[in-house]
Amino acid sequence: MKRNIVIGLMLWTTSTAGFATAQSVEISILGGWTTPTLEQTVVFDPDISIPGATIQQQGNFQLTAAGTFAFGGSVSFFFNEHVGFEARVDTIDVNIDTSGPRLSTDIDLGSGFPSAEAFVQVSDGVVNVERLFPLSFNVKARTGGRARFVGSGGLSYLPRVRFDAVQPVSLGLSSAGTNVDLASVVLQAGALADDSQSRWGVNGGAGFEVDVSDSVAITGDVRIHSFQTQTFVWQRSASPSTALEEILITELEKLPPIEIQLIYFQVVGGVVFRF
Repeated sequence: MKRNIVIGLMLWTTSTAGFATAQSVEISILGGWTTPTLEQTVVFDPDISIPGATIQQQGNFQLTAAGTFAFGGSVSFFFNEHVGFEARVDTIDVNIDTSGPRLSTDIDLGSGFPSAEAFVQVSDGVVNVERLFPLSFNVKARTGGRARFVGSGGLSYLPRVRFDAVQPVSLGLSSAGTNVDLASVVLQAGALADDSQSRWGVNGGAGFEVDVSDSVAITGDVRIHSFQTQTFVWQRSASPSTALEEILITELEKLPPIEIQLIYFQVVGGVVFRF
């Protein structure tokens, strides 16, 4: 909360000072597409014992982000024809898909019984990431003319990062094409990232502007944002109801934390209003 107040004051102070000293002011309204580079692989080596077998990992649990629509805006203050300051906000929605392995081993049940397979099944999970609102404070430069190149770069700040992953996991036996679930639990990762972790990052981009009139231009921009790594930990979402569920969830809680470094590219276009 305090950090958000500080950021708000910075924006207000910057805007007030910029309007007072700038030779020209530009307001941009932007929309386009963003592509995160997030891909997280979690290696799980469980120590779950049931009669006749110990389960070992035969695959990886992965979280992969997909691109989505993004929009935002900026206010730029130019102190001469070519150089100025830009305060920018982007709003980004991140979609994350999960894929999980089947961990299994054969079990010898003794003579007179068919062979069986013990398994841990990581099913499709649900991952929710709140829409991100990175704020950027950039130095901006442009060439002259009615059609011109523009570029800007500087510091970016994420006021809040919220990540929730709900992941079902089941323990069971499989024999002769029949699966029998012995235990099923749900893990939850995240809630809020640790407040001690830095929310600052960097951004940079380049594009063009073409004047439609003396006060309106169209613009296009390619940009990259990079933020420092955020860590999220796994925790049980409900109390186990059986001894096997307790064994399963105790082992699953040994999963390493999810460490996410959010880096994403975006391509946006829009309209610039000049005052």
